[in-house]
Amino acid sequence: MRLTLLGSILSLAFGVISQDAGKSATSSDPKAAPTVLKIETTFMPEDCPHKARTGDTIQVHYTGTLFANGEKFDSSLDRDPFSLTLGVGQVISGWDEGLQGVCLGEKRILTIPSDKAYGPGGRGRIPPNSALVFDVELVGLQPQPSSEDDKPPPPPDAKESPTVLKIETTFMPDDCPHKARTGDTIQVHYTGTLFADGKKFDSSLNRGEPISLTLGAGQVISGWDEGLQGMCVREKRILTIPSDKAYGPRGRGRVIPPNSALVFTVELMGIQPAPPSGVLWGICWFAVAFTIQFPFC
Repeated sequence: MRLTLLGSILSLAFGVISQDAGKSATSSDPKAAPTVLKIETTFMPEDCPHKARTGDTIQVHYTGTLFANGEKFDSSLDRDPFSLTLGVGQVISGWDEGLQGVCLGEKRILTIPSDKAYGPGGRGRIPPNSALVFDVELVGLQPQPSSEDDKPPPPPDAKESPTVLKIETTFMPDDCPHKARTGDTIQVHYTGTLFADGKKFDSSLNRGEPISLTLGAGQVISGWDEGLQGMCVREKRILTIPSDKAYGPRGRGRVIPPNSALVFTVELMGIQPAPPSGVLWGICWFAVAFTIQFPFC
């Protein structure tokens, strides 16, 4: 009887232990994999003149581990930092999103769910559907060139771009038997600079030969067709030409940006007047026959 009772007690005791052991085994579930990107800043520098954004080129030191067991699968600390253009898909989306706004010298921990890492395909030492953890430090940042909208306003003393053609005569010869007009063939020496910064983009003086054109025939920009009217041989002018009378929004090659105002220093080297026609031809024939000078002949 005592043996039977003792056996019952032992069976009950072992049953309780077995149940507790079972509960203990099932209660130690592994940590649940993340479903959203988590960004934790572990160090922030005092000075942050520029925060990384889409289009910037950045250099990052990193160590990557598996979220499930902490196993390291890669680290740039064994080599040079990793360089990338942020936000353009060169890396996993967890990086493109997790590195936005990071400062030079800042350190972050990125906990990245599988769908923002390598997903069901995995990669090398990274099993399929793995969440990842990256310790990252931004060690270099080259901001992308600012767009027109991002440029700061010009300083108060900055000259405003011209909106109308400005013609300034800097030298006028004593004698001017004929003034250039539409239809005349003229030869001009010139030097062209950008109004914004004075950078020279072209000069006929470097070639040692003036440019030849028919005035007013649309062979050149309208700022020239208008700005060279009435010019005398050897006369010198400075033409300040607004963008809409130069190359406008298309610019020209690499030397003239879009919407650039231009400045030309010009000297008229020669004129071949256009042949007179109709009534004008008759007047000029009469003038030559009787040695009478008319300015338009």
